[in-house]
Amino acid sequence: MPMRILSAALLVTLASAFAFDPRRISREPSSFVIRINNGTNKRKIQSLQVATSDIANDRISSSPDLARKIKDGYKLISERNYLTLAFAQAGILASFADIATQMMENGNIPLDIAHVAAMATIASTMSGVFNAICLRHLEDGFPGRNKENVAIKTVFHATIIASIINSAYLAGVPLLANHIYHGTGLPDNPFGAWQMSEFITLTKLEVAMFIPYNTLAFAFVPPQVRPLTHAAISASFNVAVSAVTLGYFDTWCGKVMNVIG
Repeated sequence: MPMRILSAALLVTLASAFAFDPRRISREPSSFVIRINNGTNKRKIQSLQVATSDIANDRISSSPDLARKIKDGYKLISERNYLTLAFAQAGILASFADIATQMMENGNIPLDIAHVAAMATIASTMSGVFNAICLRHLEDGFPGRNKENVAIKTVFHATIIASIINSAYLAGVPLLANHIYHGTGLPDNPFGAWQMSEFITLTKLEVAMFIPYNTLAFAFVPPQVRPLTHAAISASFNVAVSAVTLGYFDTWCGKVMNVIG
């Protein structure tokens, strides 16, 4: 009898211990919470990764989109206002080139505003409008990018069109700067400032700069964009034009020769 009672008590104790095991109570809820938290954290991490990748993709794609919008906008403006755009581009760039030339030579001496205005006038009308018309006619007459047409357009521009534009600078800038914009009227010889030595100097610079440029431009640059690229490279050429018309060019060449020698 005592053995039966002892055995029964032992069975009850084991059953109770198994049914109310505190480790099972604490482990089951905690593992459930951990699973819930892990799932929530994974969802948060995935959402954060998606948002971060979207921001990165937006930043990567924003630059090409902006460049494409600028290109399309410029193309649209150039198609609708081809000559007006060429006029403005050439005039603005030539003005800055002339100001830079005067500042390099004179430092803080007040600018010759009449000369800046004269350079802007000739540049906008001749390097801008006249050159844009010539470029369009050259492209219509010798279309495409084949080597023969590119060579014809390059030689024609360097020999005929460039000579006309350079002569306009040599004669027109002094005429406008020294007479028209100062209100003194026309001189006895309106084209007296044109000199063969200065024309040869500008022609040499023109050939050295624009034959390589035009060879590349006629082969690779779209016709609508050529007035802009031509005006940009003309800005550096206009520094030499300003130096010639202001009388600085020989002095600059002498300084260069002294440095080299």
